Amino acid sequence: MLLCASSLLAGLYWNSSHLREHNEESPETAQGGVWSCRVETSTTRGALLLIGSGRQAWSSDKELAQSVRRGDSVLVLGSLRGNFLETWSFSAIHSNSMQNRVRRIICSRWREKLHSRETSSLVSALLAGERGTVSPSTRSVFEMTGTSHLLAVSGLHVGIICAIILIIARRMFGKTWLTVFITILLMGSYVFIAGARASTVRAGIMGMFILIAWQAVGKTPNLLFIWSFAVIVLIILTSGSVLNDIGAKLSFSAVLSLIIFGRNIRGNIYKKILSILYAGIVVTLCLAPLVSSTFGAVSPVAPIATVISIPFMLTLMALGAISLSWGFIAEGASILAEWTVFIWLNILQVLEFRRFEFKEWMLVIWFAGIIMLLLFSRRSGFFRRFR
Repeated sequence: MLLCASSLLAGLYWNSSHLREHNEESPETAQGGVWSCRVETSTTRGALLLIGSGRQAWSSDKELAQSVRRGDSVLVLGSLRGNFLETWSFSAIHSNSMQNRVRRIICSRWREKLHSRETSSLVSALLAGERGTVSPSTRSVFEMTGTSHLLAVSGLHVGIICAIILIIARRMFGKTWLTVFITILLMGSYVFIAGARASTVRAGIMGMFILIAWQAVGKTPNLLFIWSFAVIVLIILTSGSVLNDIGAKLSFSAVLSLIIFGRNIRGNIYKKILSILYAGIVVTLCLAPLVSSTFGAVSPVAPIATVISIPFMLTLMALGAISLSWGFIAEGASILAEWTVFIWLNILQVLEFRRFEFKEWMLVIWFAGIIMLLLFSRRSGFFRRFR
């Protein structure tokens, strides 16, 4: 398993490097025409579009990006060169699906309730996966500290929502099958409204099986088996197109690294913080080649910045949900949310550090780090759960 994971990450890095060299030496010929696209992500800088069956292309047309949201369709008259789509003109077709309508209504409520655009954009990103209104300056802060993954609704967010629902349901109905059913139903509803991306669907499938197994036999099932099952289900449901989704690759690889090398340090609050920090180190180290080949650089302060950011993220998610209420409660939540964002972003700006590109000579150091993680996890008796 270790050799397979290492080979996968190294192979992806080498393949990406060779593709970059090939593109520099032999640029692709631009293809003009009309392209039917689905919006994967819209930001203030442009939009990531899905063309045909699984091919992604980036359009830097800001007018197009401001006119559409994730899930919408758009007809583009332009020129496609590699993974870049130059837009000459476009026609947007807004999605009328239930999940997109609900998401638009909720995000518009946040824009009304939260006075700061920066605050409403971060709340929309954290709770609804709508990152299109996050400003470039705010995005830059998260990119430089390696915490951009917190802005995308992923397995972490689904796990947090699932844990909150489970705690509330258990207090109301006890440790019964009704609690499991309600938790799975509400968790599935959240995954659906948040856009049902590969990472959230994977987390939903794993969460569902863990809840059912825990209720049935009283213990956590084999996590590696559940992870494998979730990946296979997604590949079947998407006819293999999920393998072209870089977000899905990062999510699957991150969870696999935590399953193999993860360690839950039990004890007081300080040991829990160490546990989160160790998880951040594991993910940052294991995914360094893949992250660098995808985004161009890796942030060395990502584990520390993530540990510091999680309390602010949880607080902002809670305040964002409360702000949808009425009266002085919503107003108070709005004010606290603005202060939370202000303090969070200022702390991250202090932590900004120069990112580095993963070079070929670093593979030896990277492999040595993987071995150290393996020895540390073996020392903790982690592999006993797979015997």
